[in-house]
Parts: sequence; structure tokens; C-alpha cells
Amino acid sequence: MNDEISYTEKKLKDWAGWRAFRDGKALFERGVVEKVTYEPPFVTGQLNLGPRGMRSKFEILKNGLVENHCPCRDNQERGLICSHLVAMGLEVLKQHSESTRNERAVAEKKRIDRIVKAAEGTRINRVRQDAPGAIEAGLYIELDKDWEKQLEAEKVKIHISVEYEKKRCKAMDVPVDLPFAFPRRDENLLYVLEDVCNGALKNEIEISVYDFINILRLHQGKTIHHKGRKKGYKVNNETLDSVLEMDMDRENGELILNVVTELLNGERDLFPQYIIGQNSGWIFAAGEFYPLSSILPKSLHEVYRSELLIPRESVPAFLMTELPQAEKFCKVRTEITPDLFFMKPAKPTFRLVVKGSPASLAATLYARYNEEVELVAGRADMKGNFAIPDPRDLLKYRIRNMAAEKAAVEKLHRVGFDGRAGDTLKNIVGPREVLNFLGTGVPQIRRFGWQVELEGRVKPFAEKADYVTPVVHVDETEDGNYFDVSYEYEVGTGSVSERDIQRALMKGDSFIERNGRTILLDGDAIMQAREVFEDCAVGTGEQPGSFRMSGIYGSYVEASLNALDGINIEATPSWMENAKIQNEQVSVEEVELHPELKATLRSYQKEGVNWLRFLERRGFCGILADEMGLGKTLQTLAWIQMGREDDSQQGKPALIICPTSLVENWKEEAAKFTPNLKALILHGTDRHRKWKNIPKSDLVITSYALMRRDIEKHLEHTYSIAILDEAQHIKNRTTQNALAAKRIKADHKLVLTGTPIENGVTDLWSIMDYLMPGYLGDHKDFRENYELPILNGGAEGDLAQIKLRRKLHPFLLRRLKKHVAKDLPEKIVRVAPCKLTQDQHRVYKQLLADSKARINEMVEKEGFNKSRMEILKTLLRLRQTCNHIDLLKLDGVKSKHPSAKMELFFELLNEAIDSKHRVLVFSQFTSMLAILKEEMQERGIKFCYLDGSTKDRQDVVRKFNKDHTIPVFLMSLKAGGTGLNLTGADMVIHFDPWWNPAVEDQATDRAHRIGQKRTVYSVKLITKGTVEEKVLAMQEHKKGIIDSTLTTDEQVMQKLTWEDVQELLSL
Repeated sequence: MNDEISYTEKKLKDWAGWRAFRDGKALFERGVVEKVTYEPPFVTGQLNLGPRGMRSKFEILKNGLVENHCPCRDNQERGLICSHLVAMGLEVLKQHSESTRNERAVAEKKRIDRIVKAAEGTRINRVRQDAPGAIEAGLYIELDKDWEKQLEAEKVKIHISVEYEKKRCKAMDVPVDLPFAFPRRDENLLYVLEDVCNGALKNEIEISVYDFINILRLHQGKTIHHKGRKKGYKVNNETLDSVLEMDMDRENGELILNVVTELLNGERDLFPQYIIGQNSGWIFAAGEFYPLSSILPKSLHEVYRSELLIPRESVPAFLMTELPQAEKFCKVRTEITPDLFFMKPAKPTFRLVVKGSPASLAATLYARYNEEVELVAGRADMKGNFAIPDPRDLLKYRIRNMAAEKAAVEKLHRVGFDGRAGDTLKNIVGPREVLNFLGTGVPQIRRFGWQVELEGRVKPFAEKADYVTPVVHVDETEDGNYFDVSYEYEVGTGSVSERDIQRALMKGDSFIERNGRTILLDGDAIMQAREVFEDCAVGTGEQPGSFRMSGIYGSYVEASLNALDGINIEATPSWMENAKIQNEQVSVEEVELHPELKATLRSYQKEGVNWLRFLERRGFCGILADEMGLGKTLQTLAWIQMGREDDSQQGKPALIICPTSLVENWKEEAAKFTPNLKALILHGTDRHRKWKNIPKSDLVITSYALMRRDIEKHLEHTYSIAILDEAQHIKNRTTQNALAAKRIKADHKLVLTGTPIENGVTDLWSIMDYLMPGYLGDHKDFRENYELPILNGGAEGDLAQIKLRRKLHPFLLRRLKKHVAKDLPEKIVRVAPCKLTQDQHRVYKQLLADSKARINEMVEKEGFNKSRMEILKTLLRLRQTCNHIDLLKLDGVKSKHPSAKMELFFELLNEAIDSKHRVLVFSQFTSMLAILKEEMQERGIKFCYLDGSTKDRQDVVRKFNKDHTIPVFLMSLKAGGTGLNLTGADMVIHFDPWWNPAVEDQATDRAHRIGQKRTVYSVKLITKGTVEEKVLAMQEHKKGIIDSTLTTDEQVMQKLTWEDVQELLSL
């Protein structure tokens, strides 16, 4: 290795940042680097890490930066300069340095200085204790009266005297001709003090904290005195252990650190003084000095003086690096553990700086985070070790997104810049290539939402250039059902022919040369605009070369053309206004709600009803896709209740088709919010008697399964609105559900779903085919133009996804909880009802009949108090039946439909998982959890599980907290109700109700935990007409009796009267 080293230790620090440098230095000092070679510009090494060791490499670039090729996670995923690079870098420097020789020379000089200084002044004459004429003496050290204040400035004044022959003499007044014999400890102390005094002792000296610690150590088992105080302070031998206490400020997310030390009697001094040195420390508490068994690393020494606050943006780094170090030296007492925190890659914005001339261009791509951090995209950098706090969740942070940065660098390949990182992009060379970049590349990059800055001679050249402006003419037909689109190309005051544009595009050029002028054109925008017209055209327009389109595509055409910068639209003001309003959604005209609506709508729900009315007025259909818990049912009922605006549609009922498990919910919500609407439930075997009542009803509710069977009956009616709830039930276009639903006759159609519908491209066509047949073309075209490109990804897939979103946007309204957070409470609690299946109903009825007779007889004979246990057993069996027949373990009973509640549960759970929610599921019955566990395994749903028998509770909790791909945590109410720090869950499902709502609330609060500011959605599953419904009613009117202290069935049973029991056992 004879090559000149092109970096220094300081340069290594600059590249890596202090944390990575510190960790790398520790690896280097431990001798982890087994072998290293430097062959400019590469440093390659072998590190003794892991079972097989680790090969690593880095490259020193000409611009003074470094390219990290290490296989470690810090580099590959987070783009950081890692500790392995630092360790190898230091090893190379060591092999090229003569630092060891220099160190020896410095140490030798210090030694000589000490000897010289020691010779100055006259020192106390010391002899051995057995020497003739030796006078016994002892040192007497006094702390200055203000020593505690002085300690704050890390200097302490001490007074030195010598005691001999029953007198005390100041150090400088001690006769130098007398032979003094000191005890060994004082002898050692004397050497220390003379060293501090640089020679002979002085009467008083100011010492550093380190010297003070040395003096205390030499006083162990003795007393150190205090000027002006009769009694001194005992200096103990016994060491004390300190504990670092860590908490989080629930308002701002800062960590609060305090150090506490218990005395030997278990008590604490409220205002102790800590004396902390480099490697050891003492505490002055309750008037005595004690040595500390260990002290925290230097970076945390501030905590010994006062409470230490770790600002929120520094919390992740502290937890990952400094906390593990602290735990090596000191016990840490805290509930705030690293697994509670969630780091999510942030979304960077990008800035492309292009320098050069009309002949060649160079570029650098920068990634920007939060307006504060700007980095070269894809390049490892110490500044990349940041964490941006989430304003809504104190435990959530955004970190550097290396994958997004590398994808952005990859995108530049489309416009001619190739490279591995934002500062290693190959130049664009040649006038033709530069013109193509300016014509198509620059606007294309700006359409990514990136900033483009031109510098150098190319900037004025681009500003003065002529550009082609496509002008699109829109002419509405008289009836407004169609519009014609034609276009031309303008340049300044003149124009360019379609043939010239076509010729340039065929050659792959983004410019036209005419009469010595170069005219730039955005070929990508022109091609995209043409695709929009061809996609929507139903034929040719009145003028030659024009397209005719259905009015339904107005908003899509307007949005698509507006997204392509530099295209002018010439249309009538009414056409522009209609297209804009439909795209903006929330700016639609406000409507008046029905006076008999029994609910106060939140502002976003009012906007939802306005939007539904807006679609109705224009004859369009739509998808209301609000996140679950935001009240889609209420918004829909409020719209239905308003009646239809078109006279010909008035008096017709609305039809609601939903999963079987939700029929009961629709019935209850309608009765609660819109009691003036006559609701007809087509459910069960007795539904055939109700068909004649359809014309007299306002609302008809049925399930997908029965709609399919009864389709011919439905075809005898035309409904005002046909609503599909949970539209994924028709996502497969070939199923009986989908085919039957599409035959239903209705003036308006609406689809409700809580999942982000545009994510499931495959399902989308069938849903839109139900709402607006033909809007997305036929299935074959849809598959070729959208489905396959999106599934295959790449540039073509991105474009297809954008086009599909634009097409859907006018007819799709989706709000998330985070968008409407200001309107929401901390907790949304909902009761989700369902009816027992026929099998459950039979078992429940039989069990109830048998039990009632037996209990009545028992109460008559033995009295109510002696019958309580039997009653409790009966209530338990009834509640188990409500959950699942199999909980009863009945011999020979095998039901095809053992649990209505489980069907409802999976309906809710699937919607929650599709919308990226994480769910805590509570049940009192571990046997029920076992059934859910088995069912979830069959369905391939990942979950965590915890009940009273779980031994490694904290390991299970940590797994759920760390692995955000696990969407569900099943737990028993008792085991999961307290003492768990769970993060990331924002939904709770109580599978069965319990007597005491306080216990349920406590369990729900497992989701509403430290630092979370999101709304938690809590759902209670209840079977109608059963003991569960009675329990719910009892929770309300027995609030004073069933208080939070009752935690067992037996305790609750003691509070119930015979009247309560009779009420619970009524059917």
C-alpha cells in the first residue's frame, strides 16, 4: 500500500457523521478488520462479523465524495455511510501512519514536565513510620463552604491542613525540617495533592472533578470535612446503583430522562449531587458520599445535572444508538421501547439541475425531504440519517426513502440521462439530443411533479426558443349529450400542419426546423392527448378530423388535457364549468336535508350527500368509497330520504343489496336515522309473502345471495336507486352475483365500498360495468389498455394507472380518516348487529326453554341466592351459542352455518385489511379465539395471538409492534385488557359484549395508546334478540351498579336481581 491516501480521519468523519464514525471506530479498535487493501480508487476489506465474516468495499470518487458498496442494511436500504466503511478506512490510515511514534514522544515530554514541576517548591518531609524521631501526622481536607455551587462549574475549592501533636496546621505553615510519618492512604493522598499543586502543598487549591473523585476514593471509610461545619461527611465504601428513568412527553413526543439512585435504606434523596468523571462517579446524598457502581456514557452525562430532554426528531437515533449503550452501564426503567416506534419511508420531492449549452447537457438529481434536507438522489450521505416526526402520531417517523430515490434516477433513463446516482448521470451530447430533451424531456419531468432548473447557456436558449402549442376545440351538440373535439397546432402568431408534427414524431424528434427556425414540441403530451381522444371517441365529429364523444367523458378529457402543460382548451364556459365541478367534487352545490333526518351530519358527510345529489341531477352513477367508520350508510340513507328530483322517479322504492351479515345493520340504521322511511326486509323464507309490499315501501333491503335467487321477481319492478354495499361481491364479472345485479332496473345506481377501489384493477371493470356500462370500454379493451400495463408496471403501467384514476375520479368519492380528522372524535364506537343463523336459533331456543324451566323450579325450591351459580352457567351457555355453536361441544351436532357473527366478523375484517388497518380482536372465550385462529390460518391472514396462558407476552407484543405486515392481534379480554403497549392498531373488534363496559373500554384503549392522535374505530358485534342485546341494554341502565370494579362474571352476578335475570332469559 504505497499509494498516497486521498482522505483523512476528518474526511471519514465528514462522510459518515459522528454516530457511524463512533461505531466504526469501536469496530476498528476491537480489531474487527481482518484484512484491507487499498487500490485506488477502491478500498476492499474482510471484517470478522457474522458466522462467515463479511466482505465490504468502498470507492473514493474524484469529487472528494465516497461511493459505498457495503452489503449491509444501513447502506442498501437507508443509503447511509456505514460503520464498516469507517472501520476499513481507519485501518488503511493506521497502516500508513507514524502516529504511534508521535504518541510516545508526547507521553515522554509530559513525564519530564511532571518531574520538573515536582522539584519546584519545598515539600513536606516524609519518613517511614519506624524511622527514628518520626512524628505521626495526618492530612485534614476541608471542602469549601460553597463546594456544591462550585461543583456546577466543575471546579471545587479545598482547604489542606496537617494534624500532628494534637494541633492542626495549614499546609504552607507545616515545618519542612520535621520528619512526618503519614498513614499509607494519606501518603497516597499527599502525592495526588502535590501533583495537583505542581509541587509543594498550598493552603487551598481549586481542583477538577476528576481530582475530587480521586480524593474521595482515598477517603473511603473516613470522613471529609466541610469548612465552617463541625461535623464532616462520611465517605462510604458501599457502592450504589443508579437507574435511568425514561418517559415520553405525551404532548410533543420528546423523551424525558432522569437518573435516580436509591440509598442503602431504600430511600431517595430528592436533591442529590452527582460528581461524575470520565469512567467513575460519586453521589452526595443524605449528607454522605457514595461511589456509584457504574456511570452512563459521556454523551448522557448532562442527565446527572438535570432532567435531559431528547427532542422528538432525535428520538429514533437515540433509541437505536445511545440507549443500547446506556443499558450496558445502567439499568433503564421505561415503558418506551424501540419496538413501539414505526419508521416509514418518506415521499421525497425531486429537483433536477441541468447545466450546459445547446450542444451538451450535464445534470444532477436531488431528493428533498420536508423542505429541510436535500440530498443527491441515490447517493449515500450522513445527512440521510434523519427521521421526520409524524404530526398525528408521536410514535411514527418518516425516514429516507432510498428505493424511491433510485427509482427516480431510473426514470431519467426515459429522457436520456443514465446513471446509478443523481450525481453520476451521463451527459446528453449532441444538438439533436439536447433539442429532444428540451422539447419533450423537460415537460415530461415536470409532469412527474419534479422541479427542473436550467443553468448556463442552455437557459437563455430554451427561454428564447419557439414552442408548438396544441389548441383543442370542444363543441357541444345541441342536446348536450355529446361533444366534438378537434385540434390544431399554433406557433406564436402562425401555425404548424398536422403533417409536419407527424413527420417529426415518426423520426423520434421533438422539434421542427422551418425557414432557419427551430420549433420545439412536446411529443409526449401530443401523443397522450391523442390517446385520450381515441380512448373516448364514439365516432367522427361533424368537422373533418374531429372526434365525437359522450358527455360523460367531459370531466376526464378536461382533467387529462389540463395535466398536460402547454395545451390550450377552447370550449364553451358551460362545458368547462361542468367538467371542473365534477372533478372538484366538494365544490358542488349544497342541498337541504330532509327535516326528519335523526342525525347531525359531520361536514364531510354533508359534502358526501351534496355529491350524491349532484350525480343524480346529471344522470350519473357513482362509488362512495369512504374509509370504514366514516358513515357511508348514514350518508346514503340521508340521500334516499330526500326523495328524487325527477317527478317520474318519485314514489319508487330504493333497493339496497348487501352481504347477508349486514342486512340487520341496514335495517337498524334506517330505523334509527330515517324512521319516516318504510323499510321492507326481503330476508328469510317468509320473504315471498312480501313482494306485493314493494310498491308501498320506500326502502327494500336484501342480500346478494337472495337477490340472485329472486332476480326474476326484482325484474318486475323499477327502483329509484339500486345500491350495492360491499361491491367486491360483484368484482368477478362472470359470477351469478355480478350477472344478476347488472340486470336490475333502476333510475340511479350507487356502489358502496370501504376499500381503495382503484387498487384492484381486475375488479374495477365489473363494478363500473354495473354502474355505467361501456364507460371503461368492453372487457377486452380494458384488459389490454389498463389491466395488463398496470400489472406489468414500468412507465406504461404508471401512465395507465394515472389515466384510470382520472377516468374514475369524477364518479368516485373517497375520504380517509386522516383527511377529515378535525371532524372526528378520539373514538368512534359502533354496534354491528346480526341475526342468529337458523341452526343457532334452534339451539338457542331449545337451550333457553330447558334452562328457564329448570331455573324457575330451582329458585322456587332453594331461593334466588342459592341459584346464582346455575343461572350464571346458563347465561354462559347462551352467550357461547351467540358466538358459535361449536363452543357448546354438543355431541353429534355439526352445523353448516354455526355462526352468523363469524360471517359478519370476516366481512368487517376483510374490509379493514384491504384498507391497511391493523385490528385488535377481543373475546372472553379462548375457545372462540381458537376457532378464529384456525379460520384465519385457512384464509392465509397473518396474526398474533395472546391469552392468559401465553408465556412470552412481551415477545408477542414486540412482534406485532415491529412487523406491520401483521394486520390482526387476537387476544382474550382479560389477558389483553391491561399492561400492554401496542402500537399501530387503529381498529378494535369486540367479538362478544361483556357486562362491564369499563373493561371493554380499557381493552379498546390498547389501541388508543401513547402518542396516537388518530381516531380509533371500535366495533361491538351483537346478535339480535338474544342475551347479548339484553346485556347491552343492561350496560346502559345499570351503569351505577355495574361499575369498573367488577371484573368477573361471579361479581356481576352478585349485583343482579331476580327481575334482571328474568329479563335476560326472555326471548
